[in-house]
Amino acid sequence: MLRQRILTALAIVVPVFLLIGFGPTWLFALFVLLAVGLGAWEWARLGGLSGGAPRAAFVGAIVLLAGALLLLRAHGGWSALHVLVLALAVLWWFAVFLGLVWYRPGFASGSWGRFLLRAAGFLTLVPAGLALVWLHDADPRLVIYLILLVAAADTGAFFTGRLFGRTKLAPAISPGKTREGVLGALGAVFVVAAVASRVFGLPPMDALLFALLSILVALVSVAGDLQESVLKREAGAKDSGALLPGHGGVLDRVDSLTAAAPVFLAGLLWAPLLNVGA
Repeated sequence: MLRQRILTALAIVVPVFLLIGFGPTWLFALFVLLAVGLGAWEWARLGGLSGGAPRAAFVGAIVLLAGALLLLRAHGGWSALHVLVLALAVLWWFAVFLGLVWYRPGFASGSWGRFLLRAAGFLTLVPAGLALVWLHDADPRLVIYLILLVAAADTGAFFTGRLFGRTKLAPAISPGKTREGVLGALGAVFVVAAVASRVFGLPPMDALLFALLSILVALVSVAGDLQESVLKREAGAKDSGALLPGHGGVLDRVDSLTAAAPVFLAGLLWAPLLNVGA
């Protein structure tokens, strides 16, 4: 199993990083749309949409919406509409934080719960795709940094949780996560942010702000992970899919990133840092 995970990871990571680092933004945008579509297909299944037609309609609506936003960028640049989508995403993840506190298993048994889980697919996948392409358009290194940030948070949480984890973070959602693990994640992210600040050539005060933003993004990435855990728990599924041997589905690999990307971009725009403005 471990060997399969490593082989799959290498088969994905190498070409994706080459695309991010050396590919044009339009090609990266097509890749992001593909990932959004695959994630939407898994989301539709977990959200209880049975049958090919309803799932295809769900996927088509998400991909068309994300694609339309990216086409607007291609013809007119980043606009107030794109900023509005980011603002809605930030509000969404704030609402997710509150919802996770009040979550109880069986939430999706009613029609309102199922509707909200399906709507969450739009609110999660569309802004994430938009944010990743925007970041790449500004500086491909920002996309690489964001991926490394999320990976550092996951790694720090895993090892700290295994060594020191005692207090459950969200036992009703993901019993394996601990508060100690979150603290380990934040520590790892701070180190990565400090190194990246030097790479980006940030002055001391901007570097501090960048590190604080990175820590906030890491916290939000935990919410993305837990949101997908809720989706799988309500569907009675262990993984979001089986597309990636040893890893599960696309959502299993990008759940944290879908939350981190729009918040990271919004923070860079608000600060402002690293010239990512519209």
